[in-house]
Amino acid sequence: MRWERVADSAERLKISEQLVRAAVKAGDLQAYPVGRREYRLDPFEVDAWMKSRAWEPRVSA
Repeated sequence: MRWERVADSAERLKISEQLVRAAVKAGDLQAYPVGRREYRLDPFEVDAWMKSRAWEPRVSA
């Protein structure tokens, strides 16, 4: 299994890092600690989280 950093997951899914971090903080997405300040994400769990979300597109003004 290949673990991803938050930046890698966000880039792959074309969403912001802040959105991924908010999901981790809210407990919607499991993060696995690596060291004291970093964590990694399971790409399969990230994909499942994305599929479970109801997304509404943003409209730019």
